[in-house]
Amino acid sequence: MELRHNANHFRPTHRTKMKDPYGLSKASIPISYVHLLLEIMVEKGFSAPDILQKSKIPLTLLNQLDARITPLQWSKLAWISLTLAQDFGLGYEYGLKLRLTAHGPMGYALMSSPSLRHAIELAVQFFNMRLKDYRIDFYEEENLSVIDIQETHPVISNDKEQTEILRRFFYECLMIGIIQTGRSLIEKDFSQVELRVDWPEPRYHQKFQQQLPLIHFNQNKNQIRYISSRLDLSPQMADPTAFQQALAQCEAEQIRFSEQIQDICLRVKTELVLIPQKGYPSLDDVAERLHMSSRTLRRHLNEINSSYLLLLDEVKYKEAEKLLLNSNMEIQDIANYLGYIQPANFARAFRKWSGVTPIQFRKQAIQ
Repeated sequence: MELRHNANHFRPTHRTKMKDPYGLSKASIPISYVHLLLEIMVEKGFSAPDILQKSKIPLTLLNQLDARITPLQWSKLAWISLTLAQDFGLGYEYGLKLRLTAHGPMGYALMSSPSLRHAIELAVQFFNMRLKDYRIDFYEEENLSVIDIQETHPVISNDKEQTEILRRFFYECLMIGIIQTGRSLIEKDFSQVELRVDWPEPRYHQKFQQQLPLIHFNQNKNQIRYISSRLDLSPQMADPTAFQQALAQCEAEQIRFSEQIQDICLRVKTELVLIPQKGYPSLDDVAERLHMSSRTLRRHLNEINSSYLLLLDEVKYKEAEKLLLNSNMEIQDIANYLGYIQPANFARAFRKWSGVTPIQFRKQAIQ
């Protein structure tokens, strides 16, 4: 299948740009999902930095573990990737390679769940903090379990063919990804699992058919259906203590990534890019880049119990950890690199963040 559109040809409608009725400009897609798509594209011989540049996604976001991108950025990234790869089942590939760890705390909670039923119920509960543009419903009818998936809004594009391709791609990623999650949790034969989708069979389907469950095309709904007796099976890594810990992390993440936090904290951290030997942008600099006054930025952060200094400390700590673990730089050089005039000031700050000095941290990492 040859896509007729230029890789940069992704155009949201004028109405979306003006009103953004679906929150497509609000950062909500975890960066881990971006990592996986780029990983697949690099395996195909394409350049990740080039794809990110065309997608208008800052390269610095890849190094921020809790970063998120907007649905518009995700759609543009997907379209550029589909165009470069000439489609050919990229959604299937993504779903088949989707790892549990890509789901963050939710992935670890799924791994340690006491049963498949618990895992599915947990995924339904917390799914919207990973992909808010889809809704998952789970129910049982007679001896069948059904996972029903619906988008909460249409794919926005001025081009009908582009809309159809992107919509199918997102559903393929999601539905095959859910199947792979079940396979990862429970090593059982999934031959009796079936998918129902509302689009016609694509040309590349035969190529992947042996790796996929039975898929019925041109159906009325998008569903995953399987025998209910599987619900009581326990994942291989079921662990009550780990499950409770991961559940608490899921709840904390759900609070942390409320819409306000996505709007302010993520935007501030995106602007906190280190200038070696000089340090990070000031509060005034960040406020100016976000087109607001310093007072307004302080107020917005205060409303969600955060501050510029807290976010700066978080960014500095992650950068310091990375340099201590992945470089041969001396402690004094790292301090200078991060903008500390005196290494002692860096040591005090690092001890406040981690409870140990930079030297102790590096020694513990080696042991």
